[in-house]
Amino acid sequence: MNKRQRTLAVDFAVSPWNFVRDVVLPGALAGTLGAFVMTVIACAFSGVLHGETWRPPLLVSGLFFRGGVRHGVLPVLIGLFVHFSMAGALATGFAMLLPRRGTAVAALCLGVLYGMGVWTVMTWLMIPFASPPLSHEAPTSMLFLLHLAFGAALGTVPAFRDVLTRADRLRLRFHLLKQPA
Repeated sequence: MNKRQRTLAVDFAVSPWNFVRDVVLPGALAGTLGAFVMTVIACAFSGVLHGETWRPPLLVSGLFFRGGVRHGVLPVLIGLFVHFSMAGALATGFAMLLPRRGTAVAALCLGVLYGMGVWTVMTWLMIPFASPPLSHEAPTSMLFLLHLAFGAALGTVPAFRDVLTRADRLRLRFHLLKQPA
């Protein structure tokens, strides 16, 4: 097999759409990025305004500690786990809705709109029910800013898709090189 035939074989072998490569992994990566950005902004603002840097994860852990905010390492880790897992799930849902052939600018705009929708649902429906401490103490405007940052991070889904598609193509090229000619 010559080089041109191998290239054509690799291009043919890379499927045009793969659920794990095009939805699950980019969604998980964009969700992790968005959750990280939200956590950094929330903890920075909380540190400046309240003097307690880890207050946002403690408030999120109110999902399990209904009586009030607990202090310590375990509630912080639980809050971070809940936040990152929810962000990953929401970002994977966004990656399912995002068209495969869209541009990065369209993904950014749709991500910001998606973040605003998530803010609406979270602020008025989910947070009062799920975490009463967060509902009582979190300012709505701050949550709006955080969800805009999350939506902007969702704009990276097309970039993650491109990187994963290139990695898949490279993996298949190496696989073809290992086969006897």
